[in-house]
Amino acid sequence: MNLVIRNGISDSMGEPLEVGIVDGVIAAIAPSGLPPGDQEIDAGGGMISPAFVEPHFHLENALLWDGAINQSGTLHEAIELYAQIKRDLTVEDIVARSGQAIRAAVAHGVLWLRSHVDIDHIAKLSILEGVVAARERYRDIIDIQLVAFPQLGMARNPEAVDMMWQAMENGCDLVGGMPHGERDMADAARHIEIAFDIAQAHDADIDMHIDETDDPYWHSLELLAEKTLETGWQGRVTAGHCCAMSAWDDALAERVIDKVRRANIHIITNAPINLMLEGRGHKHPKPRGIARVKELLEAGVNVACGQDDVQNMFYPYGKMDPLEVALITAHAAHLAAPGEIQAAFDMPRANAARLWPLPDYGIHVGAEANLVVLDARNAVEALRRQPDRRYVIRKGKILAETETKVSWH
Repeated sequence: MNLVIRNGISDSMGEPLEVGIVDGVIAAIAPSGLPPGDQEIDAGGGMISPAFVEPHFHLENALLWDGAINQSGTLHEAIELYAQIKRDLTVEDIVARSGQAIRAAVAHGVLWLRSHVDIDHIAKLSILEGVVAARERYRDIIDIQLVAFPQLGMARNPEAVDMMWQAMENGCDLVGGMPHGERDMADAARHIEIAFDIAQAHDADIDMHIDETDDPYWHSLELLAEKTLETGWQGRVTAGHCCAMSAWDDALAERVIDKVRRANIHIITNAPINLMLEGRGHKHPKPRGIARVKELLEAGVNVACGQDDVQNMFYPYGKMDPLEVALITAHAAHLAAPGEIQAAFDMPRANAARLWPLPDYGIHVGAEANLVVLDARNAVEALRRQPDRRYVIRKGKILAETETKVSWH
């Protein structure tokens, strides 16, 4: 064995666990007694978990807080602020800030990250150039998917349509969208049609920002589900945010959730950001502004959670820790029963892996050895304490090691 992890516990039942790795692949699993390895790790009774997946992020504008402070705290002002400065972002600057976010993510056990990249008439494809360069620079420590993201619209911004086609030829892996950024639902439908045309031409999956608003008028999630069923793209479509469903009446929510289930659409909730951005224009009682996580889970919909932003005009906080995001999601969605806590813990793990997709994800013989060792005995400890990741292992190699030391005096 090249590497053996001893004295660990499983990530679900808390049973004793040792993992043996050969040539980057899990070769043996046992409660104890694995043969010696060339290198050995003592998990110290901590949890051995599959590595985390960050399914929804924006590398390009990470850590831009000092350059554009959002005084109102609204999504509208954030988009306006970013539009004012994106033209001046250089490849070197994007790579440097992206690198800081990537390293923070990896230190927290994230080995896969999906990033949306603004594609519009302002910056053309220059932002994509920077993020592609960052992906290349850090390819040895993390896998990155890029989503072509027409944040300023396509129906109302035809120039962006041509650039979306170009983006898919120049490094983007998925087709994105933001239909609620159009003028009305008719234009939102056209936006979705264009995105599917591009995706079908490139045999690409789709990941859209959907209904990121507390205005119940917007229900483009329903249009997305219908188009997914019409085109046979089931299982290949992800919808992020989905905030407006918190403002829908129950009848509309039930109808749309059923269509989402039938279309096998993956949902990503971005609770930290949307709790901050939504509800700004309301007096009390203020809308919570996040997707109906419980109802989606109960319907059998795959729900993941994402960081979205870190220290920028959209969100001044964040540390690239999926456990922090999962904990905030649990608070916002009222996930407190044992099964619900486990569901929150799985959102940045198995659930996010499913939408990537990572069919071989997990801890089993034959799986690629992408693992995290953390000082937690169960899901509630992992979420409550968000302990440092003792070891982050990618393809059988130790990438990062964090040691926490407390001295009492």
